[in-house]
Amino acid sequence: MAWVFDAPSGTFKNHALSTNIRREALEDVQFMRFMRAEPGYGKNKGESVTITRILQLPLATRVNEQDRLPSGRPAIETKQVSVSQWGFKIPVTEFEKNLAHFNIMDPFQASLRDQIALTMDKMAADALKLTPIKYVPTSTGSTTTTNGTAGATSDRNLGIQDLRRIYDDLRGTRKAPPFRNGKYIGILSTRAARGLKNDPEYKDWIAPTSSEPMMNGRLKDVEGFALFESNHTNSLADLVGASTTTGEAVFFGADAGGLVRVQDPEIRAGIPEELGTFREVGWVGTLEAFLTWESASLARVVHVTST
Repeated sequence: MAWVFDAPSGTFKNHALSTNIRREALEDVQFMRFMRAEPGYGKNKGESVTITRILQLPLATRVNEQDRLPSGRPAIETKQVSVSQWGFKIPVTEFEKNLAHFNIMDPFQASLRDQIALTMDKMAADALKLTPIKYVPTSTGSTTTTNGTAGATSDRNLGIQDLRRIYDDLRGTRKAPPFRNGKYIGILSTRAARGLKNDPEYKDWIAPTSSEPMMNGRLKDVEGFALFESNHTNSLADLVGASTTTGEAVFFGADAGGLVRVQDPEIRAGIPEELGTFREVGWVGTLEAFLTWESASLARVVHVTST
């Protein structure tokens, strides 16, 4: 009992120091893997790139023997996308570098790499969510609008029935090509993914392959969708809008969005100042994500949301 009553507080009692430096957990980042950089654009190419889009011709008709062939030209559209500069820095002093019991630059650089991943994920998600097609699950079915604004407040979570409607919209109404291997892509917040998992129909999809190993953040393919779950709430809200039931999600096909990239984000160390007593470490990048098709008739992205 002498230790309890007589030992002084402070380092005499508590002098052990862990050698493990813990860091906050990183959220899932899913969006950037599906964004492709525009070829032929980079350094010394100006601050923007013009994207050319050629629309389809109407169907041809039968031609009589003596008639001249009908002619026409496909409509051509252009869209200009400008790059943005991104960056962040952490000030570091020589004093703390010399006194800390660990190399303080290592966790700082690791934190910057995490920040890059999260920032770029949100950049890509925000671009895809600019789609004019907004889908709202409701207790009476669903509401779809094409003006970029949600048409109702969702009062139920996402379910298999919604995947059928979204698939039919992308495939039938929008004529959007699948992303790869005949499948569209769905990226869902944790709450939206839980709505699918709790749907009794979901077990019918996973039953034949339930013994397969699961990819990181990957759900089983359902209704023509390759589904990915993300807990990054800056990209996809856990509760979207005024809804108390529905998580945010995005579904898209091929060439839904892309990147204009001059310089990938990179970590840099600043020049020492004040005789080397001050220094900065940070990252910079010059790029931007964009939505390829912004008109409702040609849209390739459906955004699950709510007022």
